[in-house]
Amino acid sequence: MKLIKLISAAVLTAMLAGCCSIGCSCPCSDSEQFNISVFAHFIKNTARQQNISLTEAANRLYDLGVRGFDIGPDDKALPELAASKLKPINFYFFPRMFGPDNGAADCKRCLDQAEKYGVPRVMVVPSHFTKGGDEAAEFAKDLSSMKMFVAEAKKRGITITVEDFGGPMNPGSHMKYLKRFLDEIPELKFALDSGNLYYAGRGEDILEMMEYAKDRIAHVHLKDQTHENNRKYATLGLGAVPNEKIVKTVAARGYDGWYTLENTVGDAYTDTIRQVAVLKYWLKQAKRD
Repeated sequence: MKLIKLISAAVLTAMLAGCCSIGCSCPCSDSEQFNISVFAHFIKNTARQQNISLTEAANRLYDLGVRGFDIGPDDKALPELAASKLKPINFYFFPRMFGPDNGAADCKRCLDQAEKYGVPRVMVVPSHFTKGGDEAAEFAKDLSSMKMFVAEAKKRGITITVEDFGGPMNPGSHMKYLKRFLDEIPELKFALDSGNLYYAGRGEDILEMMEYAKDRIAHVHLKDQTHENNRKYATLGLGAVPNEKIVKTVAARGYDGWYTLENTVGDAYTDTIRQVAVLKYWLKQAKRD
């Protein structure tokens, strides 16, 4: 923890002084590339806070070593962001699985957008359980809809993932339901979100879920929350979530997919500098170990 704080201070000092350029040897140097993505709000907040365009904000994050972004298929900023140096690497999507068509129309609209923008994967969030509803029956609907989504996506060469979700009314916040999704849909992949089971507050362990999913992990989302409050976000590496262990474990097993940074604390651009540097440091350590 102390080392991460020291790295962060050194990196921020260098970056804000304009040190980090090609050939620089500080921890944020881009001499070695990694698959690092951010949620679209990183770009939007950087643009707003620095009073620059979305395109310029995206390009500034590119210069830090960010290469992609995660976004919803209906986000109005998608066309502009997709035209920047960053590429859309994942959609997160909330289809209406309890609707009369079990989400079929939503599925088609989302996959059409994914094809249009060349998005290779979609993280599908199942519908929340209703208060006082029949949980078993509602999960059956979610499961049926997820099977349909995976089958339709396969026809288009698009990967579907399900993640551990933080909202406690969602089946994705329960390990037992995550395991059922993976067990009953062999072609469904897992998007490992480092902090969501902690956020859900049931005491379930993301490291256990990581071991269960293992070779099915097709995307990694990184967030951190404080030791004192499981729903208060901390900057990456300074909270209670075992992010370093997750990154090093999956990297050591040969995972070469995307790592998406999910939340900033304070100034978006400054915290992105810090988080990218910390993530790169872990990934470089994993290569050496």
